[in-house]
Amino acid sequence: MIERNIHSSNGTVYYWTNEMAVPQKFAIVFCHGLTADHTLFDKQFEQLSSKYKLISWDYPLHGKSRPYKDFSFVNVNKELLTILKQENIEKIVLVGQSAGGYIAQSFIQEYSDKVIGFIGIGTTPFGKSYYKKSEMFWIKHYSTIARLYPYSYYCKVGAKAITVTDEAKESMYKSLVSLGKKDMLKAASAVYGEFLKIEDEVQFNCPVLITYGEYDNTGYVKKYCNNWAEKTGYPLRIISNASHNANYDNYEEFNELLISFVQSIK
Repeated sequence: MIERNIHSSNGTVYYWTNEMAVPQKFAIVFCHGLTADHTLFDKQFEQLSSKYKLISWDYPLHGKSRPYKDFSFVNVNKELLTILKQENIEKIVLVGQSAGGYIAQSFIQEYSDKVIGFIGIGTTPFGKSYYKKSEMFWIKHYSTIARLYPYSYYCKVGAKAITVTDEAKESMYKSLVSLGKKDMLKAASAVYGEFLKIEDEVQFNCPVLITYGEYDNTGYVKKYCNNWAEKTGYPLRIISNASHNANYDNYEEFNELLISFVQSIK
């Protein structure tokens, strides 16, 4: 993985990529979940770097992309667009895990001409019609509730709750510890605050694949994903022996799905 960065008036944003023998105009772009970072996709880089141009980033307020002022989905979209221009990438498949799916959907809303495919991993759809007010309560007050827990406890319990394998748990735990409680709360407030502003669902002009881990018990993820697939007809795949961080828990199965998806649209 090669570390690179871009600069804007809001801050420095870091991303990681690979070099291909022949320059590519197409890339797979990975967007991690809330309070995670680019290392969530280490297993994709390990297995797929020889096949595809890959980009994984710490989107603003996460990982190395701190500090960052004036967080908004619009500003985050601009940062990703700048990364694509710097890498001379014309088209992308976006892969978004959990809240990273919100980042991806927002980018698709604004720059649909750039995106030729979207894979969601334990993420949920834009659109108020999918959600009950009582269910949105927990998103609205996530930071308030999380603030009550000692951070060492939060990191251990949080990492365990969204993973199955020890390796995935350790990776997520390291990301949380590195982020720190102050920045965790800041990131959660910013990301969920933007999500709560979204009224309409995305009108995708590209193939979509919805996935989640069979042991994903995070909030109402399974319910939302099932409803999303049922309403739209988008294919849904349940990843075996995996929880919320399904692409890390069972990376072999996920990578096979990813390769198949990319091959079907290229």
